[in-house]
Order: sequence, then structure tokens, then C-alpha cells
Amino acid sequence: MTRDRTRLLRELANYADHAVREARGQGPVRPAAAEVARARGWLARPVFICGHHRSGTTLLHELLDGHPELMVLPNEATYFDSFDYVTGPRPGHAQLDRFCAEWIARLIDPNFPPHFRLGRSSADAAPYVEFARRLFGWHEALRVDSGPPVAPLLALAAACRDSLPDRVEPRQWVEKTPLNERHARVLARIPGARFIQLVREPRAVFASLRALHSRDARLRFEPAAMAHALGDSLRRAQAYPRKFAGRYLVMKYEDLANQPAREMERVRQFLGLAAHAGLLVPTVGGAPVRANSAFEAGAPGVVRPASAPPRLSESDERLLRAFAGRPARDLGYALHEASWRDFFNAWRHRILPPSAGNSSIGP
Repeated sequence: MTRDRTRLLRELANYADHAVREARGQGPVRPAAAEVARARGWLARPVFICGHHRSGTTLLHELLDGHPELMVLPNEATYFDSFDYVTGPRPGHAQLDRFCAEWIARLIDPNFPPHFRLGRSSADAAPYVEFARRLFGWHEALRVDSGPPVAPLLALAAACRDSLPDRVEPRQWVEKTPLNERHARVLARIPGARFIQLVREPRAVFASLRALHSRDARLRFEPAAMAHALGDSLRRAQAYPRKFAGRYLVMKYEDLANQPAREMERVRQFLGLAAHAGLLVPTVGGAPVRANSAFEAGAPGVVRPASAPPRLSESDERLLRAFAGRPARDLGYALHEASWRDFFNAWRHRILPPSAGNSSIGP
């Protein structure tokens, strides 16, 4: 199975590279001036879904997928983490080609259906070549005014909108990347950017991540580092609604899973969307999907209620209390206050927690 998957990924990368070379040979599809002017309106209004891994970001992404006023990127962008080579002042053809090829590989998703997000290639259609041509054309149109580091990201959104089978004229567009809150200060330079951060009971996040890592021998679970990152994310959830007043919404995963109608109404009002039944149905590419559980199968299109937080080992509890206890309590989660034993346990893991009242989120 591992050998077959390695071969599949290699063939997928080869196909993506071939599509990019073909697109370069045919030349970019440059949007008309009127099309660029219309697109600038919705491109300047991104919605960034963020939050720690396993905090419910995918569920919100799937609930927004079916709204007709939104263009939802079909995959996580992981823009600053995976594609830093295009965020510089003047990314060249080689960098854009690599960016485009990696996105073609994501749009032909071998992990989750629908696998061919832009449709299948045929004798009469080459959707991934056309996607690449449009991305190159949009980047030429947007790079001067948009500038670094976001011009390739906006070009990606515009090219996806042009290439998706159910092409719409959106009012806003949506991108989901866990931990994008770390890049909120840069992304907030886009004038109309909005942020929705999901938070979740820290013990549930911790247990889910440990279980996920245990399924893949290539992944190494570092309890102290994970607890530290979780605490950092929760501190941002505390600080950023004030820092980005009116532009930053924090939601609890438990509230979204247990009362989706109420919470999606909050989202609808925050984004200024028209009421739509699709906000209560998790979908990908318009098709209902099994939502908010990586470990249990549920009915497609149905939001599963949140489970009670699990019991952790005493060592894990101490790490969570030391690194994430204060922001978790401030957000309404019942983690006891850290004791000297908790901080000693954290010190043993060679990572010191932020001092009381301090934050690692920077100015």
C-alpha cells in the first residue's frame, strides 16, 4: 500500500508538472480590464478560517462551502507555511510554476472525494492546464496593485473561481488553514479581510492529535510542543478580537457542533451574508460529506454533536495546564490553574511556558 501510494503521488506530481509546461507553452489567459475590476471587489474581502489543528476549522469550511455568495477554496492554502517561496517581492516563473504545480496536485486530491475538483481531463477539455493559464494571467493582472506577499494567493483565488465547475460571481472568498492566526497581521493588510478562529476544549484537541499521530509512524507526537502551540493559539483568540476590532470572530467548536443553527447565524451576520439553507449542511464542492470526525463514520451532510472531553494522563494534563491553562480558562474551558508541579513538568520537557500574563503573540 505504501509503495502504491508513493507511485501515485509521483505520477500525480509528474502530471502537474506536465500541465504547467503545457500552460506555459500556450501562454497565460489574461483577464479583461472589466473582469479585473469586478474581481478586485470580492478578492479584497477574504474570509480566513483559522484555529489550532483539530479545533473544527474543517467543519466551518464545509458549512460555508454551499453558500452562493462565497467562493470557497477547495483545499487548505497553507500559504505562508508551504509556499513561502512565492511571498517575496518578485517571484519568478520558476517559483510560480512550482506553486501552480503543487496546487494542481491538491486539486486532484487522492485523499478525499471529489478527487477531481476541477473535473476530469478529456480529449475536449484540459481543466488543469486552463487553471494554470488563468493563474498566470491573474498574477500578471494583480501583482502590481496587490503586491507581495499576497498577489499569488489572490491570483490563486481568482483562477479557482474561473475554473470551478459551478462558477459563481461571489461577494467574498473563503480560505481555511489551521494556525493561520499566526499570520493574521500580514493577511489583515487586505482591506476587507475577516477572520473566524475556532477554539476547542484543549483536552479534546490534545487527545485527537495524539490519536491522529499514532496512526502514522512517520509522525512524532511531542506533547510539550503541542501544548505550547495550543496555548499560543488560545492567547491569540483572546487578543485578536480587540486588535482587529470588528474583523475577528472567535467561535467554540462545541457551540458550533451542538447548536449549528445559532452559531451559523452569528457567522452569517458577521460576514453580511444572505440567509441560506446550505449554511447548515457540510459539503465539499456542493456534495454533502461526513463531517467533524476523523475517527467515526457519520451520515453525509449531518453535523455531529461534540463529545465530552476525554481523560488524559496526569503528565499530559500538567503540560496543558502549564502552557494553555490561563487562556483556556479565560475562554470558558475548565482547566485547573497551573501549580509549581505543572511548571516543573514543563521544564523537564525543555520548553518553558510564557510567564503569567505574558503572551507570545507579539505586538
